Amino acid sequence: MNILSSERRPLRESMVWRMLVVGILMLLLLIPLGMVRSQIEERQERRNEAVREVASSWGGEQLLGGPLLSIPFQVHGKDDKGNPTVWTDTAHFLPETLKVEGRVEPERRSRGIFDVVLYRSDLHLTGTFRPDFSHWRIAPGDILWEDGFLTLGVPDMRGIRRTVRLDWQGRTLALSPGGAESGVWSSGLRAGVPGLAAAQADGPMSFDFRLGLDGSGPLHFLPMGKQTTVALRSSWPDPKFVGAFLPESRRVTGTGFEAVWNVSYFGRSYPQHWLGSEAPWEQQRDNVVAVEEFSRGQTGQVVSRAETGLSASAFGVELFLPVDVYQKTERSVKYAVLFLLLTFLTFFLYEVFSPFSLHPMQYLLVGSALCLFYLLLLSLSEHTPFGLAYTAASVATVLLISGYSLAILRGRLRALVMAGVLGLLYGYLYVLLQAEDYALLLGSIGLFLILALVMYVTRRIDWYAPRPGKAREVEA
Repeated sequence: MNILSSERRPLRESMVWRMLVVGILMLLLLIPLGMVRSQIEERQERRNEAVREVASSWGGEQLLGGPLLSIPFQVHGKDDKGNPTVWTDTAHFLPETLKVEGRVEPERRSRGIFDVVLYRSDLHLTGTFRPDFSHWRIAPGDILWEDGFLTLGVPDMRGIRRTVRLDWQGRTLALSPGGAESGVWSSGLRAGVPGLAAAQADGPMSFDFRLGLDGSGPLHFLPMGKQTTVALRSSWPDPKFVGAFLPESRRVTGTGFEAVWNVSYFGRSYPQHWLGSEAPWEQQRDNVVAVEEFSRGQTGQVVSRAETGLSASAFGVELFLPVDVYQKTERSVKYAVLFLLLTFLTFFLYEVFSPFSLHPMQYLLVGSALCLFYLLLLSLSEHTPFGLAYTAASVATVLLISGYSLAILRGRLRALVMAGVLGLLYGYLYVLLQAEDYALLLGSIGLFLILALVMYVTRRIDWYAPRPGKAREVEA
């Protein structure tokens, strides 16, 4: 009998009707897939909570600012009643040059089943100051040189666990907590700087200090010098360079990285010197809040409520943990509909070309096995490497569906073909998950080839005619 004939048949034997039923089943299976997505998000949030808990006792994101030289001076004026009065203001100066050299050593800690990457950094800061009051026409006698002090911004003081030594013009000064500066940073270190009056007459004033700073997440720096140079090295092989400036040069190998930033003050929005009574930012309070929020963030992104504030110019590095099982599992779920479609299409074509019918319940069971793969992958990848977890989950799913197909498809060859189709699909998905940069290209090419294959196989089917298998049954 010609398969292109238009013989009438019961509705349940209609290919269009069965396609509609299969489509409804696919829509129903989106419900468990949504539940799997929710489970991934929940586990990811638990991981982030574990990171926050470890960071709360070790040290969070660090945004190193400064040093900042502050010198008070007297201002003469009149009060509301016209009487002469004197009050004190402060002039703030940033370094002429600032050079930071350091080593960032990673430390892995575990909280339950979750890994957290922390760091210990040893930083060496050098540079020069050249305070100049001529910008404001302040009388030399009104400058309180002996009350000058130096501050360094450190948002999370828990990260300072080693002695900080400051050499100023060849003299050793003691740094202590209490370095908060209104409108600049909310916490840090402070040291009084004696002998400024004599030192400023001799030219640039040099400083040199070492700081041991621990933290988690990104380590950021503020480009507070006219020319800021930061050189970092580490044994961590997967750095993530973040912030407003990328390294001028970098070298990343399997044993670590080295990176150098050279940033001019032209690349930032704040000036080299300002008065305390004339904040250089339009929203002084928002900048303080921005730095505080920055130190509490865990996303690696600059949190800034004032776009022209300090944190907008921050740059640095994060010790990136490349194996994020939750991100890869979530990406794999995005291809779940494609897996359902191609698997159901394979079963449907078996129905079209074979003298038997599959019940919707059989489709539903196969679809459930496909959905369970993602939950199995998630649970296994939390305890084993992702590649091993993926292999175990995919092999288990292929064996389950192939064994079931051996019974419902009534043939060993058909079951082997189904196993081959699923094996190719899972292998293809693994390649997509590994090749992040080429995922879109490989995905579009793969979909095109799959569509071409389906069109070729079904090119001679008359979708209005009876299924060939049933037609042969009628002829017999």
